[in-house]
Parts: sequence; C-alpha cells; structure tokens
Amino acid sequence: MASNGLYRPRSALARAFYEKQLNDRQLEEFDQTEWYRIDTSRISEDLQKKFVQLHCDEETKEFLSSSIDKSSWVWTQIWYLLAKAVLKHFWSITDINGWLGRGSMFVLSEAQARRLLSAAGTQFGGGALVDVGAGDGEVSRRFAHLFSAKFATEISSTMRKALNSKGYTLLDTEQWWRGEFSCVCALNVLDRCARPRAMLRHARAALLPHGRLLLALVLPYKPYVEVTPDHKPLERLPIQGTTFEEQVASFVSFMREMGFELAAWSRAPYLCEGDFVQAYYWLDDSVYVFTPIQEAT
Repeated sequence: MASNGLYRPRSALARAFYEKQLNDRQLEEFDQTEWYRIDTSRISEDLQKKFVQLHCDEETKEFLSSSIDKSSWVWTQIWYLLAKAVLKHFWSITDINGWLGRGSMFVLSEAQARRLLSAAGTQFGGGALVDVGAGDGEVSRRFAHLFSAKFATEISSTMRKALNSKGYTLLDTEQWWRGEFSCVCALNVLDRCARPRAMLRHARAALLPHGRLLLALVLPYKPYVEVTPDHKPLERLPIQGTTFEEQVASFVSFMREMGFELAAWSRAPYLCEGDFVQAYYWLDDSVYVFTPIQEAT
C-alpha cells in the first residue's frame, strides 16, 4: 500500500488488471447519448431535414456487453498478445485479426439500418447487397438479410474465409462493380483504401437506378491505408472543416460532385471489441444513405 493510501500494484499483470478496471469504469460513466448527438445549429436546413436520430438500442448494448465479457478472458487476451507479436512480422493486422477471430466491429444494428434506409425510401425484400471491403462481415451481416442476396469483396485471405462461413458470395475486388446491386455498402473503407474516388465511381456504376449507397466515414477525416508504403492514400478526399458538422457538410457536397444525392444520414459510434487495456473502443462515424443522381437524357 502506498503512503498516500492509493493502491499501486507491483507486478505487470496486476498493473494491467488495475488500469483496465480504471478504463472500464470510465466507459461505464460515459454518456452514450453523445455518440449520436449533433449540433443542429451548425448544419443547413436541408441536412437537418435528412438527419435521422439514432440511439443506443438493444442490439448495440448486446455488442457492448459481449465486448466487455471477452475483454475479461485473461488467457485468451494473453494468447492474442503473443500471437500478434509473432504474426505481425508476416501478416497485416487485418489478416491477424481474421485468423484470431478478434477485433469485430459494429456500426448499425438491424433496427438502426432499417430506420436509416427506410428514411431514404429503400425497398426491402428483394435485390442484392454488396459489402465492399467487408472485413469479417460482422458489420453488414446484421442487416444484409433485408435484401434477397448478399455479396462481398475483401482482400484479406483470413477475412474472406470468415465471409464464406457467414454465407456471403465473394466477388473479385477489381471486377465487382460490373454487377447490379440494390444496395452498395461502403462502411468505413473510404479512409482505408488507396483510391477512394475510384471506389465511389465503381459504386456509382454498380448501383441500379433506384439503388442505395450505404456509406460510413469516420470524422474527423484521417485516412490510413494499410497497403501503401507510407500508409497514405493515392487519392485524398477534399473534406474541409474542423467540427464534425462542418466535415459532414463538406463531404456531402463532394459526394454530389461524384454523382450522389444525400437521402438520409446520422451519427453513430464505430465500435470495436476491446482487449487487455479496455473493454471496447469507438470512433465517431458519420453514416449516410445516398442515391445515384440520374443523368439527363
């Protein structure tokens, strides 16, 4: 016991446990409504009308609860640390997570996705969905069944195996856009790919005339590309502004130049399973539904 009355664990493992308890306590005290809140005084009337207010629903809480449980599996977390230390010399972090079956993400619950897509006039029960850069499929599998068929693209071999196990039909990463889809999902991939403009052009080409682009982008915009030598994109999106709301407005304006009209949007946390440090992590996601602007004939 320290002289000031504060407990200071001596061993490395005990310190890790203690620090995790402190971090998790901060998570418990955090006001989760902040994840979904925007400052309406900072956005235009049009953006206000198209904003869909979401909240932390039961499916979101289930993901958080599962993440909290998994982060407390001591020997599993130690195994993850040891495996990562060895495998990082041969594989990317994405491949490692896919092989270990860890690090799953969460953006929208089924109810949240249904509400957002419905606000954009989406018709359910038919057509095909494609998830571009789908990872392990955990993000889109929550709502992919709203469409008749589900497809995916992914460059990581270990993630492709995970997608196969979830019933996704895998498409070629260079040719997927030659298909026709009712919904194209680009969930947190624009800031992780080398050529985001090219990806958007492909999404535009792949959408049916009345299709929907479901897109999520972490703000503030800070691109990081795993496959480029300097981890910078070959194409950078022209997003300007310092606040969340300013960057949303800038991105929506850019998307119109790319041939997409905003139909609905929201703010939500981009959640990730935790580890030995804390139970879960999050980034601030802007989530949109765009429709393709039809060219005049």
